[in-house]
Amino acid sequence: MKKQRLVVSLKTAVRTLIVQPVTAVLILYIACVNPVAAQILDQRISVSTDETEIREILDIIHEKAGIKFVYSSTAVPVEQKASLHVENETVENILEDLFRQAEIKFKEISGQILLYDNSKEEKTKEKRAPSGGNAERWVAFTLQGKVTDQRGEGMPGVNILLKGTTIGTTSDRDGAFVLSLPDEHKEGSLIFSFVGYQPQEVPISSKTDIQVKLLEDVTALGEVVVNGYQEIRKESFTGTAITVSGEDLKKVNPMNLFKSIQAYDPSFRVEVDNQFGSDPNKLPDITVRGETGLPSTGATTNDNLVSRRNLNNPNNPTFILNGFEVGIQNIYDLDINRVASITILKDAAATAIYGSRAANGVVIITLKKPEEGKLQFSFNYELTTNNPDLSVYDVLNAEQKLDYELLAGVYDATRDYNNTYTQDQHDQRYYDRRKSVVSGVNSYWLSEPVETSIGHNASVGVEGGSDVLLYNVTARYQTMKGVMIGSERERAGLDVTLGYHLRKFHFNNTLSIAQVNAQESRFGSFSNFVRMNPYYAKRDANGNISQEIDQWQKRETEPGEEGNSKVVSEIVLNPSYNATLNSFNKSAYTQIINSFSVSWNILTGLDLRGQLSLNKTLNSEDMFNSPFSNQYYTWTSGDDLKKRGEYQYKTNNELTYDGNMVLSLHKTLRKHFVNASLGTNIRDYSSDFKGFRAIGFANDRFDNVGFANAYRDDDYPVGWYSQEKLLGFFFSGNYSMADKYLADISVRLDGSSKFGPDNKYAPFWSVGIGWNLHKEKFLARSKVINQLKIRASTGLTGEVSFDSYLASTTYEYYQDWYSSGVGAVVKAYGNEDLRWQRTQNYDIGIETNLFQNRVYFSPRYYYRLTDDLVADIVVPPSLGFVSYKSNLGQMENRGFEFNMRANILRGKKWFVDIFGNGSRNINTIKKISESLKKYNDEIDKQQEEGDNKSVPLLRYREGESLSTIYAVQSLGIDPENGKEIFQRKDGTLTYGYNVRDIVPVGSTAPDLEGNFGADIGYGNFIISFYFYTKFGGDLFNQTLIDRVENADPHYNVDVRVLNDRWRQPGDHAMYKDIMDWEQTRASSRFVQQENTVELRSVNLSYEVPGAITNKWHMRTLRFSLTANDVWRKSSIKMERGIDYPFARTVTFAIQSRF
Repeated sequence: MKKQRLVVSLKTAVRTLIVQPVTAVLILYIACVNPVAAQILDQRISVSTDETEIREILDIIHEKAGIKFVYSSTAVPVEQKASLHVENETVENILEDLFRQAEIKFKEISGQILLYDNSKEEKTKEKRAPSGGNAERWVAFTLQGKVTDQRGEGMPGVNILLKGTTIGTTSDRDGAFVLSLPDEHKEGSLIFSFVGYQPQEVPISSKTDIQVKLLEDVTALGEVVVNGYQEIRKESFTGTAITVSGEDLKKVNPMNLFKSIQAYDPSFRVEVDNQFGSDPNKLPDITVRGETGLPSTGATTNDNLVSRRNLNNPNNPTFILNGFEVGIQNIYDLDINRVASITILKDAAATAIYGSRAANGVVIITLKKPEEGKLQFSFNYELTTNNPDLSVYDVLNAEQKLDYELLAGVYDATRDYNNTYTQDQHDQRYYDRRKSVVSGVNSYWLSEPVETSIGHNASVGVEGGSDVLLYNVTARYQTMKGVMIGSERERAGLDVTLGYHLRKFHFNNTLSIAQVNAQESRFGSFSNFVRMNPYYAKRDANGNISQEIDQWQKRETEPGEEGNSKVVSEIVLNPSYNATLNSFNKSAYTQIINSFSVSWNILTGLDLRGQLSLNKTLNSEDMFNSPFSNQYYTWTSGDDLKKRGEYQYKTNNELTYDGNMVLSLHKTLRKHFVNASLGTNIRDYSSDFKGFRAIGFANDRFDNVGFANAYRDDDYPVGWYSQEKLLGFFFSGNYSMADKYLADISVRLDGSSKFGPDNKYAPFWSVGIGWNLHKEKFLARSKVINQLKIRASTGLTGEVSFDSYLASTTYEYYQDWYSSGVGAVVKAYGNEDLRWQRTQNYDIGIETNLFQNRVYFSPRYYYRLTDDLVADIVVPPSLGFVSYKSNLGQMENRGFEFNMRANILRGKKWFVDIFGNGSRNINTIKKISESLKKYNDEIDKQQEEGDNKSVPLLRYREGESLSTIYAVQSLGIDPENGKEIFQRKDGTLTYGYNVRDIVPVGSTAPDLEGNFGADIGYGNFIISFYFYTKFGGDLFNQTLIDRVENADPHYNVDVRVLNDRWRQPGDHAMYKDIMDWEQTRASSRFVQQENTVELRSVNLSYEVPGAITNKWHMRTLRFSLTANDVWRKSSIKMERGIDYPFARTVTFAIQSRF
């Protein structure tokens, strides 16, 4: 109740302190302030430049006067060069002087300057109006319409000209336009053009309403590359970067930003989590171009209590949100409707500016900015259904299960080596179950904990303003329900953005408040339902859920007491019973991020920008396990009775200060263009963690910690405070000569508090070169090759994603203390000689456009060598700690990737585009230390323990990779006796399993992995398909060993147990003797080649025509339907989603602006 009151109070406070005042200010501003913009052409500025392209001069005027120019680069000769020297002159006179020689005309329309080519103008002035006549005499009719892109979004600023004249206009911010024409041009044509889109000619044919859809050039993925500190012209950039718009990302998967990114970049890999499936509260693991870090093998803290999954994954890329670093959880919970674009930086030329945070790639997320104009509202709504995918589970039905039990000898007294039942008793048990089956009991337990869930996502926004003041306020709320009953993730947020322009200064402030609440299902692990026998009834005769369903007797030997055994009861408990209790497992975080930036245009082409961000996050986890849950069913007396039930609480208060200052220079000197940045950034992160566990609850409803009886045995409250700081200085330069010869250079010096005094600082750098061959004379007039760029880069980047105090020995106090003082013991050993993990990068690539820019192809090859690998050294626990960090070796990643797009069909109302991408990465451990070799020996020991016997554990061996599968080589099942034949390292054969014979037996790395698909448009409809595929890699099929070979015949199993196991001499079977209950060990027999094709997304969208939306007083209205994880075909049959099943989702969305 207190938690609920806190959330309600927070929401009330946000509404009272932020929403209402901001809304009032905006209403007051809109109602009372109606600024009249000064005549833009009368502004006076100074410009001085020699032999500069007109497009660059227009940029200078834009920076000084804030004027927007609208033109088609294919129709207006802005590549011509000119010299201009004026002092305190009006913009109108400057433009007249500038355009006089270039034969460019201009006109002011709605606060923008429209440019058109005067050399192509037909002299029609006499025809338009008689001399001295009234201009209204030739205005015979008026056209209106709307211009949209391929996705149906309105396009502002499109250049619209009546062919052969200077009569024209531009579309407004929603793509709408109105144009008055002389009567004589009713049969003329309009030319629609826009930078990055294919020009289109549309006959008027006496129509008064024209709807136009412009097709994107296959090269138009972005005119600039954004790296978080600067914007670099894509034409001159030598780094490897992939840019995708927010609208394109939403087409793929509106619920998961990471999966959307993966569809466009083959090297951005979201690892499939077979354990947690579609759990909405599970964060993913991500790699970019392979793995550069080793997973942690030891621990220095109480892992069971902390349990903060994925936050220190050494291979996650760095995420930069609007200029500041954030964690993967922030991006996971980011509303995809807020995203303007993402840019993935991969090679050293693109990432080295981030130094020690760049080795795993950098993902830049740019959020949408408010647009100037009159007040407008936006509304987005999404309805999502999630359907559990149980098709991957093929379990026995009730009759099959009884047949299997007979074959396995469950009811055979001669095989009852424990002598717990006589044959008559076995027969009675069998016929009791047979009676149940005959009476119609055939329970499908898999459907019990799952449901088809429905989630909602809604956002409302208001924005507007002038070129002086811009504002945006957006509120959003989302419920993301999982397919296991009761699991969900609830997100709510408020964003307020204000921008102010004062002469040469730009100020911007964004306040974001987010509240995320997560809850796990009370049903627990899905695997508990998969193993339930189908002849068990889910409920009793009265419809109630009984806790105990079945039990039988067995003999059990205590560890260390071989020869002494006792008869115990094996009790089958109903997994649905826990869902009837008051248990809960909740987590939440409240986050407030305020980002402020100011930029100063010191001189033409010289800017100074400063940014500062404060990120305050309060995390909490709250878990209560009822004393009546199945876990405590046998705790019925003595001390056990007082220990039933458990309460866990954890809180982590995080605070991050992040700031940077960058001085940028953009300069054009004749054929030379320079874009340089000099900057510094500082980041301070602190974490304050507290937690405890309490046990002993008397009642299911007494879920408050105050009802606890005690702490757990040998347990106590814990807490710690940690802090880390990062300071960096950097320089980045981009140079091009005549847009032909290109170069990039970056240098950065990073300092971190994570290292010892002798290793506080480390340098990082990169160099890139490129050549635009299509600018050379021998290709400039080619009709086939429109673009051909080759580029190469090299550089040194780093990675420091580990805990704060690994270079310092830390201590913890004893909980028991005396009057004489408090004792302390070593908690973690600090390695002062710990060095920065560094990766040397090499990259070469080609980028080409063919056949009038209808085909795009870009292959790339890379090589990465990581030195001074940071890994755990395992030590005896008697030292007081179990491991410490050290630099232990080298690791290599090499591979290739490619992207292609093509417009294969094009018509007036329709188009067909296709795309494809792929990648292959080869990971190799080049060198490891003696400590890691000793770790492999320790793994051999663990391979002999419990469940580890059937799992291929990871090892580190020189020449192998992190994706290598280790097991004993198997020659299959002997047809004579149904036993497995193993091959020793020396090549001899044996029936005995020995961990010393474990060798590499496969690799999970695929030969090729990628995506392909198509966009098909007709009229206002667009349908898109996105497929994913990988082939050539191996997979250890854990289902075969857990659910077929090691199947316990007392529980339900995979159907292959009944059909494919050995039964009699002469059988050539894949699996061992059906009557063999011994534990099967990990061997190569369970390694299978994985070839997979998935239809991951289908998107259908429709843009309502402007003629209709205008009647409804709306600017745009769009409907879309997206289906995700639609279909999957694999060469491997295995159960997917062990603890949480996978799901198929369908999302219906409405987007509107008015």
